[in-house]
Amino acid sequence: MNDSIYIWIEILWYTLLAVLAVGIPAKLLVNWIRFPCQFCNEKIELFKRIDFYEQRDILDYFRQYENREPDQGGLFVCTKCRTVHDDFSGEKKSWDVDTYGCRTFCKVCGLLLIGCEPDREVVCDDCQTPYQWRQHGRYGYRFFTPPSGARLLAKAPDRLDGHGGTYFFR
Repeated sequence: MNDSIYIWIEILWYTLLAVLAVGIPAKLLVNWIRFPCQFCNEKIELFKRIDFYEQRDILDYFRQYENREPDQGGLFVCTKCRTVHDDFSGEKKSWDVDTYGCRTFCKVCGLLLIGCEPDREVVCDDCQTPYQWRQHGRYGYRFFTPPSGARLLAKAPDRLDGHGGTYFFR
């Protein structure tokens, strides 16, 4: 009986080592390779890789305009076309290039929105919230913004198939 417990512990130990041996290098490789911006095709930077003052400028937008602290692990920045793909964008959930254009979650109801390119009016089909791209701060980054004062979700949905996730409002 004791031998079977030790065998299971050994199997779990080697499984954990295998996951770590493959998972961590795979994540590092993806972070190193990066993925293209959907608007200009240049490589997008992880938020933590851009200049500190630019980070502060971007965070100021979220604090001042959206009244929230974004998930910084879900922020991706294109330094060429000055676009911030925030934690509600589909970029965090799926790093492939979307053949239907830019996609993001509605920050009010969580519905997946498709076709959110600049210079295009976007209105959520579910809650009718209008969105537009706006520049903010001295570095000129643009953000996909809901109306000022809109009641936003506390966190982006966890799934790409529409609604889902945390619906606690800020």
